[in-house]
Amino acid sequence: MATPPEPFEMTDIQARPRSPPTPLVTLSDLKESSISPTFWYRVHVLLFDLKNFNNASSKKRLDKVTDPSYIDKPYFSPEEAEKIKNIVTDTSGKTFSETLEEGLNERLERRKKKRVQSGDFRVCAAHDLAPLIASALGIDLKQMEKDKDFAKVVEEKGLNLRGEIWGGLKKKSFAPKNKRR
Repeated sequence: MATPPEPFEMTDIQARPRSPPTPLVTLSDLKESSISPTFWYRVHVLLFDLKNFNNASSKKRLDKVTDPSYIDKPYFSPEEAEKIKNIVTDTSGKTFSETLEEGLNERLERRKKKRVQSGDFRVCAAHDLAPLIASALGIDLKQMEKDKDFAKVVEEKGLNLRGEIWGGLKKKSFAPKNKRR
């Protein structure tokens, strides 16, 4: 017959008074650049690069970047990465990390069913990661792809805006495209 486990003693961590909760970072905090003036722009550059990972224009842009610090520089500092992982992405209180993990797990389950014979379960940056990240952060990838001015800024500046202020993606136009009278 199995004996019940012994009750464990309270550890140092459990005995410490609880520290005040860290303030929640929201999507509006990211958009309003309370973290960094270029943070929201760099999120868009990350998505642009993921979406165009194997695209020749993306490779050409990275090849012609003259700022050597860009090549080895990550998109975000460790502190910024922690903040983005913990932002609340929806009204249920889910964090970005939880949303991304849930989305990747769903895609992996679908892949397991479809690709059993090939055994190829790899994640695609353009088709898997970019849409999940964009959706979690409320970014319209189709709008980003249509915004030629944004693509031009990314091609010219890369991650470093060099003091310029980025006004965001162009707003959607709901006007009819072929207005005939």
